[in-house]
Amino acid sequence: MKIQIQGVCSTICFLALTGCTFLPSSGPSAFRMKLDSGRKWVQPEYRVLQLDQSTAEAVRQNSPQPVYMAADGRPTDLLFMKRGIEGLGAGHSQGIRAGDTLRVSVYETGGGLFSPLATAVGGAGAPLTVLPEQTVDSTGGISVPYVGRLQANGKLPSEIEKEIAARLSEKTVDPQVIVTITSRKGGDLVTVGGDVKVPTLVPVSLAGTRLLDAIMAAGGSVSRPHQTMVSVTRGGSTLSDPLQDIFDSPGKNISLQPHDTVLVRNRPLSFLVFGAGGTVSSQPIPVEDLSLAEATAITGGPNDNKANPAAVFVYRREPRVLLEQLGQKNLPEGEFVPVIYQLNLLKPEGFFVARDFRVRDKDILYYSSATSVGVLKFMSLLNAFFAPARSGFATASGAEAFAAP
Repeated sequence: MKIQIQGVCSTICFLALTGCTFLPSSGPSAFRMKLDSGRKWVQPEYRVLQLDQSTAEAVRQNSPQPVYMAADGRPTDLLFMKRGIEGLGAGHSQGIRAGDTLRVSVYETGGGLFSPLATAVGGAGAPLTVLPEQTVDSTGGISVPYVGRLQANGKLPSEIEKEIAARLSEKTVDPQVIVTITSRKGGDLVTVGGDVKVPTLVPVSLAGTRLLDAIMAAGGSVSRPHQTMVSVTRGGSTLSDPLQDIFDSPGKNISLQPHDTVLVRNRPLSFLVFGAGGTVSSQPIPVEDLSLAEATAITGGPNDNKANPAAVFVYRREPRVLLEQLGQKNLPEGEFVPVIYQLNLLKPEGFFVARDFRVRDKDILYYSSATSVGVLKFMSLLNAFFAPARSGFATASGAEAFAAP
């Protein structure tokens, strides 16, 4: 019995000397995060910032992307790294393509080359010759009498008119030419696919077909606009933007041109939850402007028995210029800097700040454990060590009582 008691006492001394750092924990303590903030040997080097009203406002004004984009302001999917659909240009819907049917009409002052072919006579004696309609062949060419072979693919009717008139001017007096696209038979199609209700081929009308027109013709996206990425491929270039941005910015709703490819992709947005909040999980971002207050409510908030409400943290990367505006100095190199925002929900105003701070895709929400949790775990561990000793004492006392005369 004496040896057992000595063993227990030795264990208690060991625990007292080593402290509680070896006990299980849900993550780093608030003390450790603040202690290592800004230290050059910690990689990646990060900054801990108190999340108050002024900080939340600065973040809102300096966000490089909408709040529903990646935590560091950039798309996380490599497929959509090149942004700015408007960079493709508007294109022109009336550009002539293989399969189009064209009508060429020529006016000649005082008669000339086409007089025997004239099908109508204009006023003031100006003969009008309407050539038979012809289909632009697979090479993009057409043929015009006295002109020869012309390359029409991709050109506007007005460009073909000038070219024909220039060649005829050497053979007749002041020719006037009109080129009309009478029908489009397959050369005007845009492919719309991906996460739309009805993947389809959409014809580009002569009046013009815009990007949103084509997406709606395919039944629209199967997911919400803030969770949908749209890519347009034209020639060898592919550019992308969130569907929500295309709705909000008319300049991104470009006019399509034949042979464009539109890919609509569902890109689920989410944030991660760790720490003393109950469970580790990945939570979807259901709306484009999810606030930190809403995110906290969705996850159940800090656990009353485990977490420290004064130490709710949000991990993300922020633009270097934002950190400089907030007075941070000696920042690490790079356009973006790792930042940990600390929200104090023990202060009444903390809930207003949480309401005004927006959660972004791939943010990490971390509930730090309360200091008392370590003490309780330590006491529980001591209780586990003392339990056999108490049991031994109780057994010995019972035996002595039973053996007593």
